[in-house]
Amino acid sequence: MTSRRYLVFALMFAGIFINYMDRVNFSVSIPAIRHTFGFTLQQIGAIGFAWAIVYAIFNFPGGWLVDRLGLRWGLVVTLGWWSVFTILTPFAGSLAAWYLVRGLMGAGEAPIWPLNAKCANTWARPSERSTLYTWAGSGQFLGPAVGTLLAGLILVRFGWQWTFIVFGAAGLLLLPLWIGIVRDHPDHAHQRADWPGIKAVIFSRTGLGMLFVYLTFGYILFTFLYWVPSYMYYTFHMSILKSSAWASLGGLLGFLGFIISGPFNDWLVRRFDRLTARRIGSCLPMIFAVACVVASLFSARAALAGETAVLLGLAQLLMNVTVGAWAVNVLDISPNQASTGFVYGIYNGALNVMGALNSLILTWLATRYGFPMAFGSAVVFMLVFLASMLLVVDRRSYTRLIDHAGLARAPR
Repeated sequence: MTSRRYLVFALMFAGIFINYMDRVNFSVSIPAIRHTFGFTLQQIGAIGFAWAIVYAIFNFPGGWLVDRLGLRWGLVVTLGWWSVFTILTPFAGSLAAWYLVRGLMGAGEAPIWPLNAKCANTWARPSERSTLYTWAGSGQFLGPAVGTLLAGLILVRFGWQWTFIVFGAAGLLLLPLWIGIVRDHPDHAHQRADWPGIKAVIFSRTGLGMLFVYLTFGYILFTFLYWVPSYMYYTFHMSILKSSAWASLGGLLGFLGFIISGPFNDWLVRRFDRLTARRIGSCLPMIFAVACVVASLFSARAALAGETAVLLGLAQLLMNVTVGAWAVNVLDISPNQASTGFVYGIYNGALNVMGALNSLILTWLATRYGFPMAFGSAVVFMLVFLASMLLVVDRRSYTRLIDHAGLARAPR
């Protein structure tokens, strides 16, 4: 591996940063969009669902597409696609047009995590896989942190439409750099997908446990990633700019969680056997995240806006510390590098199916019981996450998958 890999991961970070920045302009603009079009909160939830379900579905072929196109051209095609439809979003003139343009945007954004998984499995050393994967992936939270604040400022100064136009244009500016610098593999090696190995992963007990982990984290992630601005706006009756500023705090703490996650989980792998390390890295921070969410229910009831925002931000930090364990676990058990995009796409697709359902479930709960109780529903999914990692993932099938993956990566 050459030092060029750090530049590749820096550009991967930029791609993920823009991908997630392009999503939060919708969350920040919800009150203004509702005012412009007269949409109800349930219709806003349905628009969110349209984006999320298409995003989720296209993870499945998106992972395969990444393996077919390769790392270099895979991001060019997908980034160009979603950036164009981000720019076109404010030109949607009806509810049906909103469904269409947000759905098409979601299709383009879907392969971003299979791309990051493929990048980590080809450009990172095994000893630094968690670190480089999570550092690139930290754009998932720094993008919203910067994006919510920037979208709020653009909205107040120029109107909500410009948040989509400016953010979409930023993605197009990244394309020449990516094309000029990134290659599919550091040594230009080529492999074929290991279809029997893929089947062994999916139908193993470990594969089933990881499916539950991804499903539950999908609900948790989408709760915090997209609904904090609305939580603060509707619960504490503050301005759009102030609510987006509080949401940015959570995004910054979530970003810090990603930065901590990689080195922490790589250290655990050096200290313990791999499965024990992945369980500790997944479960210990999540237990503390549960405590933060429960505490936020009491602070919200007491109308303590600042304290609630801090507790929700700490929950985002802690849940992101887990990512370098459970998410990278799928990279560990993928049968070979040429299969990484497809395998990761399957699990990330499941995560995002649950994320799509989150838009419907959470808006229904928020309408009926208020945003604090809607956010409290994440605790149930956190507990299932813990049970899946500790009780469903088993050592026997896990070891078999790790050994198979090790043989595929061994020098020949």
